[in-house]
Amino acid sequence: MQKGCFIPIVKIGRLLEDDDEYLLSISREHSQKESSINALKHRILVFLYQRAMKSSLDQKHPGELRRFYQYFDQLKGLRIWKMQLIDEDHILLKYASEEVVTHRKSESNSQLSFFVIYDRKNTRILSIYDNNSKELVEIFEQHCDFFRNSSESRIASSPSNNVYAALIQKKFKRTISNAKNGSITEARKRILARLPISAQSCSSSPYLDLFLFSYDEKFVSVMERPKGCGDHPIQFYDRNTGRLMFKIYTGLQNHPSPPTSAKRLVAFVFHPTDPFVISVQRTLLDYVVNFHVRKAGVQGDTSPSFF
Repeated sequence: MQKGCFIPIVKIGRLLEDDDEYLLSISREHSQKESSINALKHRILVFLYQRAMKSSLDQKHPGELRRFYQYFDQLKGLRIWKMQLIDEDHILLKYASEEVVTHRKSESNSQLSFFVIYDRKNTRILSIYDNNSKELVEIFEQHCDFFRNSSESRIASSPSNNVYAALIQKKFKRTISNAKNGSITEARKRILARLPISAQSCSSSPYLDLFLFSYDEKFVSVMERPKGCGDHPIQFYDRNTGRLMFKIYTGLQNHPSPPTSAKRLVAFVFHPTDPFVISVQRTLLDYVVNFHVRKAGVQGDTSPSFF
């Protein structure tokens, strides 16, 4: 940064190599009216073509290649939906159709999308997965912290570093698979819908450490995203002894009770180290922000703490 401003290092999309701009400047056509495929989309289409060709040769059947030609126009029309830096050189890009990206289709996370892993330094595509990929789900579960850009000193609980988080993940997949109209395909889509992950959305608070405490993930979790708001306080138990350690009240205190049919949501933001929590509650069109601090107990009192 220079004087508080970011300095652009590289642009990815229409141009990839250093000399791309010189080659394209030969044409007088405006960049927004170009009929040619941009450099990044070209890399993606080439990767998919080569993979389809290899699969067809290995199977001695042109099925995969025919499928590539059949869906070429849809692949060409894909748009970048989200992106995430995995490290300094690798970028995770999520592609979907224009209708999904612009939210013209309902339940956008269940629609077909693709995940592209791009090597910025060598300007090449490393891999492409769809949002039903068993392989990508396994990579995500086994190396979850790489997707979160976690600090080595404060790593949030995840299926790759915490056995209890892994059990919660398995329970989630089993619940979705066994539900009415559910399937393992739907479970994979639900899991991969979390990607790409915003690094700021994962809390490293020790109060959410699943090695230390057990709590109901339906109401609060490591991921800072809206959850259903219950009428009773969220209870946190000691993982080893099962003793109730503290509670967090989520009700709209000092506010009139909302209609029973109103959907209530709450999002928590935990301080990374201290017993301090911010909650944002939504009921209909009303928002309430609460600050939760630890209630100091009387000396010798063994009752649970409150936030």
